[in-house]
Amino acid sequence: MNTVSRLTLTLLLGAMSAFATAGPITPEFSVFGPLLQATYGGSGIPNDASAITFREGFLLGLTAHQRFSGPNLENDEQGTFFANPGTTTSPSGLNGSTWNIGYYIQVDQDSIEDSGLTFKLLYDFDAGTDTDEAQLGVLNLSAIFPFGAGGSAAATKQDSQNLLFGYLATPSFFVAPPPGAFNPNANGQYSFALVAYNGQGDELGRSAINVQVGAQSADVPEPGVFALLGLGAAGLAAARRRKQQA
Repeated sequence: MNTVSRLTLTLLLGAMSAFATAGPITPEFSVFGPLLQATYGGSGIPNDASAITFREGFLLGLTAHQRFSGPNLENDEQGTFFANPGTTTSPSGLNGSTWNIGYYIQVDQDSIEDSGLTFKLLYDFDAGTDTDEAQLGVLNLSAIFPFGAGGSAAATKQDSQNLLFGYLATPSFFVAPPPGAFNPNANGQYSFALVAYNGQGDELGRSAINVQVGAQSADVPEPGVFALLGLGAAGLAAARRRKQQA
């Protein structure tokens, strides 16, 4: 095979590989329901509808919720939330969209030391449906928060991020913003993922959700469904605690 043929084959294989690994984010979780005995870092932020992922050594929780006022967001129980377009203003004067993203991370100290766990939040500025994951912004949580610092037996981090906050659109050592700008008044679909990686950069697990803005759910889950899921999450948490104590 001559040099030109080898170069053509290399480019073709590279393009095929990129195409194979690209694609939109779809909702993903171990269980969808209440995030028991944990919060998303602010008073009044509901935790009863969360995309929760369990893996050995860590737990991820991801939700979407209203901002400051108005009813909590409806969801389809499959990882898609329904929000209204528009803006609200915080008591401190910060403008933002009517909805927020909340995330929760819990890890075991040993898991960080043994696996070099890191965490990133992938976020969407494009209201178009099925935005490619490569077009999402990246908030590198491990670059800002030293999980497990101080020799604690476990590490937790929880917070709520609003897409109109300026730093999510400004490149920095912990933010790689997506193309374009977020428009809080646009209707459409936004995708988000809270992702855990090992020390080699391989993905270990994720919680992923969609937020549909400008359309309301036609089929709201019954409260009893969430109660059952909450019991399941509680059982998993109890099993994890027993394992840690053994």
